[in-house]
Amino acid sequence: TQNYPNPFNPSTTISFSLPSESNVVLSVYDITGRLVLTLVDGGLSTGYHDVIWDGKDIYGSSVSAGLYIYTLQTEGVSLNRKMMLMK
Repeated sequence: TQNYPNPFNPSTTISFSLPSESNVVLSVYDITGRLVLTLVDGGLSTGYHDVIWDGKDIYGSSVSAGLYIYTLQTEGVSLNRKMMLMK
């Protein structure tokens, strides 16, 4: 599971697949570990999913260029991946 494009500007797509229906939490953090935005928090169906992050935070403001980390958590699985926002 890796976002594309990476590096990105102004948006990136995070793609993943689920082997079964699951509760999913997909969040973006800055390099200091501060939560930027939660993109998904709830149940998703089996199969492939594409989630777009537009480079904005929970307040709708554009974030600064730099390194961000997204976490994908499902039942029994937790993934962390880095992504770079270029301006």
